[in-house]
Amino acid sequence: MESLFIFLSYAPGPFWFLILFLPENRKAMIAVDCFLILLSAMFAVHTTPVLGQLAPMIAKPEYAPIYEFLSSERGFIGSWNHMILGDLWIGRWVAHDSLQSKRPLLLRAVFLPPILFFGPLGLFCYLVFRVISRRKISLTELPGEK
Repeated sequence: MESLFIFLSYAPGPFWFLILFLPENRKAMIAVDCFLILLSAMFAVHTTPVLGQLAPMIAKPEYAPIYEFLSSERGFIGSWNHMILGDLWIGRWVAHDSLQSKRPLLLRAVFLPPILFFGPLGLFCYLVFRVISRRKISLTELPGEK
């Protein structure tokens, strides 16, 4: 399991560089998307054997059983995969959104590192910036809006 942890910790690095520097490059973003699919598949393979144990815990969440599961080796690796996958997906979305808004590389360079290291905190900062800069609250644009 330690080698899986090391893979999950370091393999995303090159994909963060692609998101930061090449978000307009179709092949680069396909590579990122393929890596996201790989992480999702790894999560599915890792989680499927314990779905019977997890489903009741998720359906009726209680602190002690979930804490116990997440403290196990399988729970820890699954959670780490979940965080890495989520952070990378958030970074991909922020890069795409900043391109849609015609924001410069500097903007991505400011927000992607906090997303890389702290996920939701970086996303929160980006969303606050987005609301302030657009002067409206919206996560998506409808056709014809700008």
